[in-house]
Amino acid sequence: MKISGSPPIYINNPYSNQANQAGAPAVQARNGRHAEETKTDNIDFSEKTLDMQKISQAMETAPADRQKKISHIKQQVATDQYTIDALQVAEKMIGSILDEPV
Repeated sequence: MKISGSPPIYINNPYSNQANQAGAPAVQARNGRHAEETKTDNIDFSEKTLDMQKISQAMETAPADRQKKISHIKQQVATDQYTIDALQVAEKMIGSILDEPV
């Protein structure tokens, strides 16, 4: 049965592309989609997040010199040869306190 006098109504059917695998241009035009069009997801990270990722990656790949220094200090601690200069520690503590903005 066909009702005359009213314009055709096109419903956006998500299954119409599956039903028309051969690609009926009229159906695609009504749906406003083209066969070549694909949807992709995009994620935009903030600058701070990107910086944190770079820092994290840099921390995972420690320089070889750092590993040598750490192993040397560990060896000194294990053999009770590691000494702490209290004056240097105090100077660094005072320096860090004075450099902090109020």
